Amino acid sequence: MHNVAADSGVLEGSYLDNLTHSMGLHLKASRSDNTCKNYSSGFKRWERFISSQGHCALPGNPVHVALYITHLLNTGASSNVVNSAVYSIKWVHNINGFSDPTDNGFVKNLQESAKRHAKPATHRKDPVTSVMLIKLCKLYEHSNDVLIIRDLCMILMSFAGFLRYDEVSSIRCKDICIFEDYFSIRLLKSKTDQYRHGDEILISKGDTIACPLKMLKRYISLAKINVKSDQFLFKQVYRSNKTCALIHKNKKLSYTAAKASIIPKLKLVGGSFDFGLHSMRSGGATQVANASGSVNDRCLKRHGRWKTDSSKDRYIADSVEKRLEVTKRLSI
Repeated sequence: MHNVAADSGVLEGSYLDNLTHSMGLHLKASRSDNTCKNYSSGFKRWERFISSQGHCALPGNPVHVALYITHLLNTGASSNVVNSAVYSIKWVHNINGFSDPTDNGFVKNLQESAKRHAKPATHRKDPVTSVMLIKLCKLYEHSNDVLIIRDLCMILMSFAGFLRYDEVSSIRCKDICIFEDYFSIRLLKSKTDQYRHGDEILISKGDTIACPLKMLKRYISLAKINVKSDQFLFKQVYRSNKTCALIHKNKKLSYTAAKASIIPKLKLVGGSFDFGLHSMRSGGATQVANASGSVNDRCLKRHGRWKTDSSKDRYIADSVEKRLEVTKRLSI
């Protein structure tokens, strides 16, 4: 920023020069923290490559960028990797006041070429069903183990709220409001909430042993949770003699620890199904979409925090009955 300002005639040590640091921070804030990290890493990879060839990374030459994309394609990079490299180079040049070297016919056509490369088949995890969850809750109907009830609560809440793991693991106790027939979850951060406006999810009381509201109350009581505290709702569990309780440190449960604890439990009722922590989100969405008397599509998208139909449809596995409805309506 200082060099760009100096090139524009700004004197070193002047008020305008002092503003360059704040300007840089505001420019970075135009993207989320994770996006900035990804773009920075992508640009560093480009910088290492072009520097090793004896050329400058910033400002970059459009032909050099095109040759870098060619290098990525020759080494088997997917379309996503190519796009990430292009967007990284574009972003760094834009925030530093340089002309965009990716706005070039070579680069754009190479991006199109990357899309036409053969892609490996995407393997999606199997969705969980309500029948499985009812069986699972029956297995632990009389359990007073905090670890087991924590996992059941996470599973049911993720299934009913269509929650991503990052969302359910980030819930704090004060984000939960319990009412007679439902409870609400305030999400302060979500993948699709780029401007951090926050969102609220409503989960109704159920009629079976797998009721999310009953399991939440059971977990709060057993783990002695203060619902008004700033503590994470789901934390690691420690065991000492006959004691089983949540750790005192306010640290949310890691993805690795949750997966190691939850997936084996799902396997107890899922048999040969291939489950992941996303199986609850996709399972809940699939269950609602395939149920008779479909839910309002707008409410379904809002509940799952999907901005588009294409995003929503990726999570839903249509049942055979639903798919057959298409040809049944042909009247032949």
